Amino acid sequence: MTADQLRIDQTGKIVEILPSPLKLNLMELGFLPGKIITLQHEAPSGGPKAYRMEETLLALRKSEAALIQVELI
Repeated sequence: MTADQLRIDQTGKIVEILPSPLKLNLMELGFLPGKIITLQHEAPSGGPKAYRMEETLLALRKSEAALIQVELI
């Protein structure tokens, strides 16, 4: 499953970042394999989603979150 498929308050462990020109950008933001993320907020109508990772809250577009492969924990 990918991070864009998480529901509010669902938590996942990042397995990998799928190949994309944005892969390096996501990794620089801290989305690295092994990190734990939780979906905190979701904008209406398919807008950005806010993910908590450690003490940080980061908003991603659905297309960006779709590049982050996670396993539910």
